[in-house]
Amino acid sequence: MVKDISARSNDRFLDSSLFLYNFFLLVYFLWIEAGYILDMPSMLRVMSPLLYLCAPLFYVYVRNSLEKTSDWRKSDWLHFIPVVIHYLDLIPYFLEPSTFKLENVAMAVADPRQIDRIASGWIPMRIHYVLRILLQTGYFSFILYQIVNAKPGFFKGAFKPSSLNWLAVVMICMGWLVFFQFSFLVVELLSVFELATSEGFDSLLRKLSLVGLLFLNLYINFKPNPLFRPIKKGKIQANSLPVPVADSRENRDISSNGNQVSPLKKRIIDLLEEEKVYLECGLDLAAFSKLLGIQKNQVSHVINDEFGKRFSELVNQYRIKHAVQLIREGYLDDYTLAALAEQSGFNSRITFFNAFKKEMGISPSEFWKGFQANLP
Repeated sequence: MVKDISARSNDRFLDSSLFLYNFFLLVYFLWIEAGYILDMPSMLRVMSPLLYLCAPLFYVYVRNSLEKTSDWRKSDWLHFIPVVIHYLDLIPYFLEPSTFKLENVAMAVADPRQIDRIASGWIPMRIHYVLRILLQTGYFSFILYQIVNAKPGFFKGAFKPSSLNWLAVVMICMGWLVFFQFSFLVVELLSVFELATSEGFDSLLRKLSLVGLLFLNLYINFKPNPLFRPIKKGKIQANSLPVPVADSRENRDISSNGNQVSPLKKRIIDLLEEEKVYLECGLDLAAFSKLLGIQKNQVSHVINDEFGKRFSELVNQYRIKHAVQLIREGYLDDYTLAALAEQSGFNSRITFFNAFKKEMGISPSEFWKGFQANLP
């Protein structure tokens, strides 16, 4: 029983370490590659210091697994020193105005390769990348030394089906990750001193390092037994899976040639053009469907079929049209862009900026300047 609790507690340290790796990758994809960071530029670099914890949490996991304990020691708080230093280092950037952060974010979205050169504190971000890889390599080397020193035959026969040691599996996967990330660092340093070229090769090394992370995730989600226990062969009992209830299609599909569509489309247009419901901040498909008295999926189907847009795109189109009208009436002569965004139904200025540029091809301020330049 104690061993089971210890194994589960140690797994939480590994889960936390992998969570930081995975969360960073997810954040990078959603914020930078997909461009969502444009909606919240102040969040750039918030995650960066926490990446210093990936290696220490993995170290605590292996240490406790070797010693068959599950404690968090007072000395373990020392692992947070790089995190604190990095946050302190980023204070000047966190205090920068939102316009400056938005410029940095726009650069990162336009060219993700710039992410390691922008939005730095006192210490350049490229230095932090180097320090993190070196720290990760150092932790792993120390862990490997402890394992070999404590159990010289640790890896011998560790992968036999009768005595599969999952800690060895984790060490192999993490070693793969560390090796290719360190190789990436070496290639980058050689390219800096013009001793080798990293073009294309550095990207390959990064992708190869993620293979180790992939297998670690498979371990976390599909490991069959706790640590230090042999796998017992046995029959797998088939679980009875619930049969999904068939989705009723009645009154769901609407023919684009039937009489049902035109009245509903007309009602949607009336809500948007006559009643101007799009001016309500936070208007979503659920609230809009309630105004129509029709199910969400039905309204979404009609908007997609009849307008060729998603609900949010249709609403933003009317909001931008309203904002353009206000600009032409001289609204920005007396009020700010933030006030214009709120007056047009947007929750934030950044969302308004993105929607306006998507619809008009230029930013609100550029449109306003162009409008003023063409005034008689």
